[in-house]
Amino acid sequence: MVTWLADASAGAAAPTAGQLTDTLLMLVSASMVMLIVPGVALFYGGMSGRAGAAQAFRAALSGTAVVVVLAVAGGYGLIAGPALIPHVLGMPDWGLASLLGGLGPHGLADADPYPLARAGYLVALCAVAVAILGAAVASRVTLRAWVVFVGVWSLLVLFPACYAVFALSDGWAVAGMNVVDFGGALPVSLAAGSGAAGVILACGRRGHPPTGIHSLPLVATGGSLIWFGWFGLTVGSEGAVDAFSSLIWINTLIASAGGALTWIIVDRVMLRRPTITSALCGAVSGLVAIAPASGVVTTGWSLLLGALAALACATMVDLAARARFGVPMAICVIHIVASLVGLFYIGLFSSGGGLIESGNFDLFVSQAVAGITVAAGSFFLSLLVAVALRYTIGLTRVRYPSDDAEPDEIPARRGEPVPAESDRAGDPAGGRAGP
Repeated sequence: MVTWLADASAGAAAPTAGQLTDTLLMLVSASMVMLIVPGVALFYGGMSGRAGAAQAFRAALSGTAVVVVLAVAGGYGLIAGPALIPHVLGMPDWGLASLLGGLGPHGLADADPYPLARAGYLVALCAVAVAILGAAVASRVTLRAWVVFVGVWSLLVLFPACYAVFALSDGWAVAGMNVVDFGGALPVSLAAGSGAAGVILACGRRGHPPTGIHSLPLVATGGSLIWFGWFGLTVGSEGAVDAFSSLIWINTLIASAGGALTWIIVDRVMLRRPTITSALCGAVSGLVAIAPASGVVTTGWSLLLGALAALACATMVDLAARARFGVPMAICVIHIVASLVGLFYIGLFSSGGGLIESGNFDLFVSQAVAGITVAAGSFFLSLLVAVALRYTIGLTRVRYPSDDAEPDEIPARRGEPVPAESDRAGDPAGGRAGP
């Protein structure tokens, strides 16, 4: 990590070439991370067709707008500011005043640009977390309830989880328990996936729309945006151009490729019909798993991590499909399971401190406790907030007609033509009630 971040407020000397290079890295990484927001909406929403993609896109964009406004209105201080509640939460920073207050006597000309660039990167990560949660619940909740929920959830769950990871000198996870989480798996994927599960539980099971035909162009476009943008998420997590940057990039590529290939093999063995969506789901599971571990494992271990994450996610998605929650629960499964696999994997195989290499259980215990704490906390707080909204302003949309038939049987019962097998080529679950 960069060593000059703590002295950013001095503003006495013009930034060096190294500082400008690191700033450029953060700006490019943040821009790439923002591509994940529409990518998540198109990828997960497209699994329910064009209507699902439109709902997910609306939820992602509105949620991003809410979390960005909250961050500028004081929320960024809750993420990375001086401690308000030690180890738990930072002090509100209204209008990013602490960052803009460090400008030199000649304004931006002699100011250190890095802190503001890092703030943009962290806010972009928050937008991704909200987009993941929104894509999972977009088909269920009303826009009014969603906007209110995002505001409350960000303050109660997202910002404190970010502080635990990104407040490097005080956060309870990184500073207190020595947790390793390079790409923010705890606040981004794990908190979002667990929170979405809580909202889905509050909405109830039987109101979900029946699984429809995937919109393959939307799924492919969204998956590609996630795959590309995730390199910005992992490389930007290092915060500087140094010896680890190349390792992080190549580990991200290898883990995603291992995940894609493993999910394809699983579908080939179980269903004898691997699909494009299967490969993309595997790639995403590998990306989610490598995010916390990208800088502490070697290339061979990253390949194994991607494969294990895809295998675990494919198995759990199949089990979730049997509960007939459909695509929303599959989104939760991918992000919860892959995040936990990545966090636990660090405790076992990370270079230097992992259990296999050092024989020390401390890191593994820290990773496990942090992962379970964030997952459980996000789930229960999200459930409480969703239930409160349900009995106040209302939470769910109009209820969809329930049908216990398989997806291909639903149109047949209504006298509609059953889609051809080729139309279902994007369904990695082979007609099951999941992606």
